[in-house]
Amino acid sequence: MTEMEPSEKPSAPSPFFYVVPLLIVLGVGAVFFMGDKEANEPAPAPSRKVVLGNDYYVLVTLMEFHPAKRGGANWDSGSSAPDIFYQLSWHGKTVYHTENDVVKNALIAKWFGLGANVSVIELRKVLTSDGKRLSPRNLIKAALISVESNGELVIRAYDDDPLRDDFAGGCAIPLADLEPGDNAYFIDAEGKPTRDRARLAANRGGLKRLVLRVVDSAQPVEKLVEALR
Repeated sequence: MTEMEPSEKPSAPSPFFYVVPLLIVLGVGAVFFMGDKEANEPAPAPSRKVVLGNDYYVLVTLMEFHPAKRGGANWDSGSSAPDIFYQLSWHGKTVYHTENDVVKNALIAKWFGLGANVSVIELRKVLTSDGKRLSPRNLIKAALISVESNGELVIRAYDDDPLRDDFAGGCAIPLADLEPGDNAYFIDAEGKPTRDRARLAANRGGLKRLVLRVVDSAQPVEKLVEALR
């Protein structure tokens, strides 16, 4: 008896039979590659801006005047340098000033955020003239403000004179643009504050530059002392 031949030859495998496993391997490899790439990419830097709704201490730690007033006149008689002080206004109200802490005969003035350059331990030993113990917060020399989306801080600089104080210049700074720490501003040709030193008006006269320090008021007292002094 003759062996029967198959009536039909088996069909060749479809090309997809080979392609599909290859695609699966490539797909799995791509997933691992992307995951590894994302793991190696640095995380985005946290925002350095102040937080809306939070409270901060603010003060000017440094202020520089040009050698002359606006228009070229001398600050005081002869060749005396100005006697510098400033005011901080928030919501149209003066919330801090240094009229009792004028820096005499200087083109660059500096202030500190504490009434004494002491440690927290030393502060606990400080007594007022009437014998009452002081806390570190009693010695803070700064304005306390709250950050609002459309709020601004107005800074006005003056030369202290016996008869009439000379207005040296001022600027308004949006609160939401501030950063914790020291914020340096330069006064440009239009009298506006800029963080870009290259835009500083070299011979404008009056206020030249300033540094505004911003400190989170929610910090422990120990950190406040370090940040303000």
